[in-house]
Amino acid sequence: MSQTSSTAVGVSEPSGDKGRALLEKVWEAFKAADAWPSVDHIDTLLFREGVHLEEALAELSSDLVHGVNWNMPVSVNTGQTFELTFAGAFNCSNSEPETHMYLRLVDLATEIECGIRAPFTARTLDAETLPDLLGQNSLPGDPRVIYRAVLLAGVEPAFSGSSTNIADYRWSLNFDRRIRAFVGVADTALAYWTTRQGLLAPTPPDPVFAAPPQLRMSRTPPFAVSIPLHPEVAAVAAERFENGQHADAVMRAFQAVEHRVQSLSGLPEVGARLMGLALGSATPMLVVTRAAGPSLPSEREGFRDLFKGAMTGLRNPRAHGPHYADDPEEAQEMLAFASLLMRRLDHAEDELNTQAAQAAGTP
Repeated sequence: MSQTSSTAVGVSEPSGDKGRALLEKVWEAFKAADAWPSVDHIDTLLFREGVHLEEALAELSSDLVHGVNWNMPVSVNTGQTFELTFAGAFNCSNSEPETHMYLRLVDLATEIECGIRAPFTARTLDAETLPDLLGQNSLPGDPRVIYRAVLLAGVEPAFSGSSTNIADYRWSLNFDRRIRAFVGVADTALAYWTTRQGLLAPTPPDPVFAAPPQLRMSRTPPFAVSIPLHPEVAAVAAERFENGQHADAVMRAFQAVEHRVQSLSGLPEVGARLMGLALGSATPMLVVTRAAGPSLPSEREGFRDLFKGAMTGLRNPRAHGPHYADDPEEAQEMLAFASLLMRRLDHAEDELNTQAAQAAGTP
C-alpha cells in the first residue's frame, strides 16, 4: 500500500491504476539500480503485463513524473529517463525510507540556512558531513537509501543542484535562499508538498522586475521598451534571471503559465494538450480573447496556438533537455511573452468570476 492512502491526502496522485502501475515500475527499477530507469525499459515492463505506456501516462501529470515530453509520441521519448517527483515516489510502495530521508534533508537544509546548525559555512550538504550533522546512529544503515533520497532531491525545486557518484555512493546537494520557504514544513509530506507547489508559482510582494544593468542590451537599439513583468512570472523568474540562470528562469515562467491554466480550468492535462482542451473550442473553458465580431475566431485560434507553442517550443526543451544556455536578451523577450500569456489568463479569471457571480445571482 502506498503512503498516500493513509497519511497524506492532498499530495498529488495518479488518476487511475495504470498510472499507479507505471509509478511502481519506475520505483522498483530505481531501487534495483540506484538510478532512474529509461522510458524504454518501463515501457517494456508495462507491456509484459498488458499495460500500454500511453494509457498509463494519460493517468499521470508532471506533478508526478519528469522525463517525458508530454506533447510528442512516446516513441520519441524512449531514450530518456523517468524521474519521479516527491509525490510520484510518495505514491509508491516501499518508498517510505527514501521519502522520509528526503524530508530530513529538506529540514536540515532549512536549519543550516536559518543558522540553527552553526556555524553557517555553505549552502551544501554532502555524504561526508551528514553523519556529523544528524548523528551516525540516526542515519539509515544502508547508504543507498540516502543516495536515492539525494537523487530524488535532484528533481525537486527545494534544491538547486546535486552531484552523485554511484561507485562509492558519494554525493553533494546544493540549496539556496529558496529553501527558506520550507522552514518548519518538512515534518509531514502534505506540508512539504503544499509548500513545494506554491513555490512554483507564488505571489510576490513586489511585481516589478527589471534586468540588472550588466544583462541589458549592450548595443543601442532603434527602439526599446521597459515593462514590469506579470507578478506570477516575476515571482518565479526574477531571482533566477538575476543569478544568470536564464534558461531556468524561462522554464519556470512557462511552468507557471501551465500551472495557472490547470488551476483555472480544473483539467489534469499538461502541455499543448492542456492548452488545446482549455482554449481550443468555439466555447472555450478559458476566455483569453478580447475581440468581438468577425475577428473573434481568429484571435481565439491564434491565442490557443500561442499557448500551445509556448509549451512545445519554449517550456519543453528547457524542462526535458538538452539544457540551453539562453542569451539574456532573448530570455527577456521570452519572459515578456510569458507575461503576456499570464495577463490574458487574468482576463480569463475575471470572466470565470463574472460567470460564477451571475450563476449565484450576485448583482
